[in-house]
Amino acid sequence: MTQSSDTPIFNALSPKFTRNIYDSFKGKLRLAILERDFAALNLHEKPLTILDIGAGQGQFAAMLAAKGHHLTLIEPAIEMLELAKNRFKEKELEGIFHHHFLEELPELPLPQYDLITCHAMLEWLPEPTHFFEIIKPLLKKGGKLSLLFYNREGLIYHNLIRGNFHYVERGNFSGEKGGFTPISPIAPSALERLLQSDYQILKKSGIRTYYDFMNPEARNRINEEDHLKMELQYSERAEYLPHARYLHWVLEKI
Repeated sequence: MTQSSDTPIFNALSPKFTRNIYDSFKGKLRLAILERDFAALNLHEKPLTILDIGAGQGQFAAMLAAKGHHLTLIEPAIEMLELAKNRFKEKELEGIFHHHFLEELPELPLPQYDLITCHAMLEWLPEPTHFFEIIKPLLKKGGKLSLLFYNREGLIYHNLIRGNFHYVERGNFSGEKGGFTPISPIAPSALERLLQSDYQILKKSGIRTYYDFMNPEARNRINEEDHLKMELQYSERAEYLPHARYLHWVLEKI
């Protein structure tokens, strides 16, 4: 997160994120797909040094630490960072915690890492492309980058289905202050072009490929276990990824 971002927004939204995302089916699904993708690429074969940028409340970082990896967490929202510290303490896990903005990373005495994770943070930056300039020296050659980002095309498709043509036609997809729609939804095709010279994409998955588009009545009559099974099944099928709410990419630095 850059210093120009409104970090107090995240402190204020922290309880809402916990209630509406992390403690909900959406949060369970997100973690399940991340776990599945990491396992599919054998990223738990040996302990890795991992830098989690925009670590939030540390849910996934704690899961990685529990598997024996060495975690460094960067988070500019102090309330979220404190929740992450408490999570690690409760689970008796070790981690290094930094209360810093993204643009301050070059000033810190950080080593190069085997893996960098950036989950649901890129889309909250005023200039998302700056993220890749900052992390480039922090990732080893052959190191992995795990990106989970809000899909601009999924946002457009969702609004088309809902009949919000005025929203689509105006071409401004930034969310309103205090809401859950990020300020910089990511266009996957543009991101892939940006990264192609420095990274090889190893895996792509969709998160909420159908769930958000369902009629609430139909959605609610299906239990979480069946939703999870179906979302996991379709999250790896390329033809269903373009409209997913979030995308998870794992890349390797070349």
